[in-house]
Amino acid sequence: MGYRIGVVGAGALGLLYAGLLGAKVYTRTAEQADLIGVRGGVTVVQDGRETRVAVQAVPVLEANFERLDLVVFTVKSYQLPDLAEVIREIPVQTPLLFLQNGIGHLEWLESLGHETILVGTCEHGAGKLDGASVEWRGVGRTNWAVFRGNLEAGLRDFLMGQNGFPFVEKSDFEAMLYDKLLINAVVNPLTAVLGVRNGALIHNAFFYEVFEKFGREVADVLMRDERWLERLTGVCEATAMNYSSMATDVMEKRRTEIDSILGAVIRLAKQQGKDALISEILYAQVKGLEGEYLQ
Repeated sequence: MGYRIGVVGAGALGLLYAGLLGAKVYTRTAEQADLIGVRGGVTVVQDGRETRVAVQAVPVLEANFERLDLVVFTVKSYQLPDLAEVIREIPVQTPLLFLQNGIGHLEWLESLGHETILVGTCEHGAGKLDGASVEWRGVGRTNWAVFRGNLEAGLRDFLMGQNGFPFVEKSDFEAMLYDKLLINAVVNPLTAVLGVRNGALIHNAFFYEVFEKFGREVADVLMRDERWLERLTGVCEATAMNYSSMATDVMEKRRTEIDSILGAVIRLAKQQGKDALISEILYAQVKGLEGEYLQ
C-alpha cells in the first residue's frame, strides 16, 4: 500500500525529502506554497538533470494532518518550539520523524504527547535553488531510530524500501545522534568561522592542525571510539566542495544551530567536569558573528 507522508519545512532538505518521497510539503509562507503549485511540484536537480515531482504544498498554519501516516520535520532545531501549536494538531497516533542537527531538541521532544516519535540524521547534501527547486549535491542516507513507541511494520518496510533514497534503522538513537553530532560540532563551527568549504579543513595544513585538536576534544566529550578522526576526515573528503549548513547560514546572515550543536557539547563537558576550551572559543566566535547581523 502507499503511505501518505507530510514534510514540515520547505528549506533545502524539506524540498529534497518532499520531492524524493512524493510527500505533501508544509511551507512557512503562502508565497512558497503558491510557487510550488504554479510550478506543478518540486524540481530536484542532480548532476545537471532536472526531475519535477508533483508535490502538493500547503502553508503550515493551514495544515490538516488528519490523513497522514507519517510527518517528517526538517526545520531547524530552534524553530521547533514555534511549531508547538501546529504539532498539537497532529493526531497523537501519527508517527513523527525529527531530522534536526545536534541533540538540543531531545528534551523538548519529551514534552510531546505523541505515541511514536522517531529521530534521525541526514547524510544527504542539498542546496535550495529557489522556493520550488533543490539541488541534490550528495547522495547519502537517512539514519533513523525510535525515540519513543513503535513503528508499524508496513510503514517501516515502506521507508526501508526507498530505492536510491535509503532509510537505515538504528537500534540506539543516542549513539546515532552522537556520531552525527561529532561531525556537526567540529565541521560546522570551523567552516562557519573560517568561511571555507569542508575540504579546506583537511587540505590546509594550518586548518588541519586546529581541526585535529578540536576533533579530539569533542570526541572525548562525546565518548566516541578511536576511529573518530577517520570518520571526520572521511566526511570532509566526501563533501570537500560543499559548504556546511552553518557556514551557509553565516554567509546568508541567518541564525545558526550553534546552541543545539556545539552548545550541547559544552554542556556535556561541564557535566563531566571536562575542559572544552576550543569548543567554548568557537561557540563564542559563531555567536559573535550572529550578533553582527542579527539585530
